[in-house]
Amino acid sequence: MKSNERQVDLITIRSPLPVRYSKILHSISKIAQVHLITGTLIPTVHLRMKLDTVLAYAVLLGKSFRRVGPAIIDNVALHSAPLRSKKDLVVDFRTPFPLELAWLGHRSLASLARAFEKVLQDLNLVIAANERMALLCEELGAVSVQVIPNYPTRSLKPTVESEKWKIECGLVPEDRVVLFTGGVRLREIYGLDLLLKSWKLVENFEPSCVLIILGDDSINYIKRIRRSMNIRHLLIPGRVSLNDVANWINCSDVCLAPRTPGYPQHFYDDKDSTKISEYAALEKPIVATGYAPSSQYLLVDQTPEALAEGIMKGLNGRITPPKPHYWEENESSMLSLLEDFWFR
Repeated sequence: MKSNERQVDLITIRSPLPVRYSKILHSISKIAQVHLITGTLIPTVHLRMKLDTVLAYAVLLGKSFRRVGPAIIDNVALHSAPLRSKKDLVVDFRTPFPLELAWLGHRSLASLARAFEKVLQDLNLVIAANERMALLCEELGAVSVQVIPNYPTRSLKPTVESEKWKIECGLVPEDRVVLFTGGVRLREIYGLDLLLKSWKLVENFEPSCVLIILGDDSINYIKRIRRSMNIRHLLIPGRVSLNDVANWINCSDVCLAPRTPGYPQHFYDDKDSTKISEYAALEKPIVATGYAPSSQYLLVDQTPEALAEGIMKGLNGRITPPKPHYWEENESSMLSLLEDFWFR
């Protein structure tokens, strides 16, 4: 069968597509036509557990009612998996979803999501974002699990020289930049309060440094905390394009990856984290807290004092830069695996 005659369904709840699924879609398009199935009739940008998200899941379930043909499915959307034949179904396990739901307070939904994970039992092929998640999939009964890290593509490059970028964004070339690329649930998952408390400590020692927080979640909250704590050197550009993310990373001196204290941390590392792997692609020193150990970053305790000390180490050149890794390193092996599974 020719590649232009092959068809694969890519099933995910999120809209717009997470970066990982944009890469998967682009890669699989090299061996087959990809039919994207999402719950996009209802907004799901933040995937919060409200009525609109429940309706989005229902929409996705209706769209997924086609029982034939190869499919790759986001493990966040496993409720539609029973409509598929296991013989040509691949699950991409990118996050331990029940744990995240439980942490966010949605315990009933977490129990439901855990029940849907039984789909993995005896499933012939699962893709996982890192080794820890792969081990969980094996414990859940998956027959074969392949690790495909969430690395950026080689196209992640800055488009503006570092000093020029600083000037365009209202900084001065001499400013030293500490960067956190956020997203959604900054307070609940990504340690926003911990980050701001640690930054107040850093300002006492390094008045020429600026903290940059990217992402449009919790901006009003950040501004309130900034006023109450009298944080002086903080810039919040909001949501930016992927090119601009690269420009911010390129001009930074230290990059941060915090998690909220108490959040399950042993499943997460540089292989599943988009932000950490993007930092690493541009070889920037990384300070992480609330993640599993890795040689790619300095891992510190989840306290403001420890995170502030880690930031200072980075600013003083005492953190070994990470090794860059890219999506293309694993693309050919992933496509060969999928082609054998689906078409031969």
